Amino acid sequence: MAFEIKEQKKDELHKSGNAILNNAKYSSDNTDEWYTTYDTIAEEVSHYQEQFNGKIVLCNCDDPYVSNFCYYFLRHFNQLQLKKLICTSYAGSKIDQIQNNSQLNFNLFDSDGDSVLLNQGYVLSVSKMPGKVGEEVSDETIKQVLANKQVVRKLLGSGDFRSDECIKYLEECDICCTNPPFSLFSELFSLLVKYDKQYLLIGNQNAITYKEIFPYIKENKAWVGYRFGDMAFRVPADSEPRKTRFWIDESGQKWRSLGNAMWLTNIDTQRRHQQLVLTQHYNPEIYPKYDDFDGINVRRVCDIPMDYDGIMGTPITYLKYHNESQFEIVGEANHGSDNEFDLFKPKVNGKELFKRILIRRKQNPMSAPKEFRVLDLFCGAGGLSWGMDKNPYFKTMVALDIDEKAAATFKKNMPETEIIVGDITDTSVKEKVVSLAQKKGVNMLAGGPPCQGYSMKGKKLGLEDPRNFLFREYLDLVKRLQPDVFVIENVKGLLLSANGWFKDEIVQTIKALGYIVTFDILNAADFGVPQSRERAIFICSKHGAIPLPKSTVSKRTTVRDAIEDLAYLESDEGDFEQEYITEPKSKYQIAIREGSRKLYNHKASNHKQIAIEKLKLIPPEQGKECLPEELYGNQKFKTTWGRLKWDDVSPTIDTRFDASSNGTNNHPFLNRAITPREAARLQSFDDKFIFYGSKVYIRKQIGNAVPPLLAKAIADQIAEYFDLK
Repeated sequence: MAFEIKEQKKDELHKSGNAILNNAKYSSDNTDEWYTTYDTIAEEVSHYQEQFNGKIVLCNCDDPYVSNFCYYFLRHFNQLQLKKLICTSYAGSKIDQIQNNSQLNFNLFDSDGDSVLLNQGYVLSVSKMPGKVGEEVSDETIKQVLANKQVVRKLLGSGDFRSDECIKYLEECDICCTNPPFSLFSELFSLLVKYDKQYLLIGNQNAITYKEIFPYIKENKAWVGYRFGDMAFRVPADSEPRKTRFWIDESGQKWRSLGNAMWLTNIDTQRRHQQLVLTQHYNPEIYPKYDDFDGINVRRVCDIPMDYDGIMGTPITYLKYHNESQFEIVGEANHGSDNEFDLFKPKVNGKELFKRILIRRKQNPMSAPKEFRVLDLFCGAGGLSWGMDKNPYFKTMVALDIDEKAAATFKKNMPETEIIVGDITDTSVKEKVVSLAQKKGVNMLAGGPPCQGYSMKGKKLGLEDPRNFLFREYLDLVKRLQPDVFVIENVKGLLLSANGWFKDEIVQTIKALGYIVTFDILNAADFGVPQSRERAIFICSKHGAIPLPKSTVSKRTTVRDAIEDLAYLESDEGDFEQEYITEPKSKYQIAIREGSRKLYNHKASNHKQIAIEKLKLIPPEQGKECLPEELYGNQKFKTTWGRLKWDDVSPTIDTRFDASSNGTNNHPFLNRAITPREAARLQSFDDKFIFYGSKVYIRKQIGNAVPPLLAKAIADQIAEYFDLK
């Protein structure tokens, strides 16, 4: 047997395709003689690769020598790690015609050496393909496999998928993947249901409304695949030309396309678990009721109102976006059929409309949540989650950060949270986040995309800094997960950067997603944090405007309140773990020590002697102005070499708080910079929150954190809005 695919023509083969939409002319319907392309198959199957692992695949309307279904699964046998591939042909197909227009040249013989005629049925069965797991099989290898006389055998009958002989192959398989004749689509579907098989089928969208199929759509036992709409097919040479959706390519091959083709499947897809984003509100003037049915007509899927609880008639394209947790399918409105779920003919003001899918909201998204299960994005060491989780109605279920050191600290302090380490721009990482968030029932997102590009300190990079666009990744997850509430936290420069461009785009995007947003700048010092730290806060809700929290303290917590009990270490003194050697001296210290039996992270930097000598020249609570000018060094900012003031709040803690020359980071009177524990106290972290890693990583974790008491105030405000008590 000779089987040849010319290498230089391989790309042309993929584009033009040799697969038969129905390898048999089962009826006079000319749509039973359409042929699909390799790319159509490859595009769809790529979404289900894991589900094919270890499975027996049956292509029971596909000639093994010319079907792109057969060719695709042979080529990807080892990538998909199939257990077996079975392909059957049907006597009477126009294979000879297709062969004459293809790049294939072959003489067929079965296992007995007899010639295989093109007008008889035969079967291909392959349980192993040469090559490595995970790699594509070459065309040369496929040629060698098909040359094996044991691979292809004559069938006893015609190869009709309804025959007893072919049904045995159906019973053996796990997944049926094929293009049945359109006229027999319902019969194949019924067989697959009868034998409880998974399937991936090409058909006409009209099949959705058939009485044999629609009940399974309604009960979420069948759903449409990823391609739902236009598909191109090759057609036989005797096909009559048409004015539309018909063309002839350079090789003389005739083509037709369908605008209402589809894949139908019962293999799970990621898309069917995504929430449909709703942005419109119900208005009786915009959404008319049907003449003979109590339901409203929705012209486009994007017009489905977020606040209507009755039955809505939507275009059939709604099925691309159906999420069974969001809507239930009530029935259909067609033009009359024997389908028991075809409830009425859709008419508005006497005008008959095209068929509609009838849906009803399964859960009213406007009903108030009773608790918040949080996804923390760009979580860092966990300040935001640590603070929010202080409110009993908040629990962080999933957290994501690209920094594995910060994630390790988060996990050790909050072990019940599922931590994902990875880049949010990586598709596989994002899919993992979405999947886990859905599994954990997440209904709130919180986080602050990296903020260095917005910072008011140092370079103002604005539109030139790619980090500034990570908010789009955050909002993409909002779109996909549809939480009740989400919170964005960032530096106040976000509101001003690029002349407010970022702020405007964020607000516009939030509103387009159907959320009401309130935002402003909050100072952490107004919520019991012993630090002046101004942050831009956005609270976004599906349930109305949630106001930002008001100040929770009448008197600000000072540096003395926060760290006076730790004022005993000199340069290079202290350790990662040690005993408390003083008693708490303020209410803040009593509260911050609660639950901690030992003192962690209280170790002073090992300053150079020249730095210590400079600090000796600076009186308590003073700064650089007390140094002789010749000792200023290269530091340009006025705040360098500054000491904290006992009876004031600390300035903003950054990631270099352990360097005496960096800013106002030095102890009020001791000749050293503050320790990580003192910095954590000024950020309002409890003493029982332990930071892990080297000095560089720990100061980054602390300096980049959201002050927990600020996070708690936001959570308390949200809980109060929803009257959670």
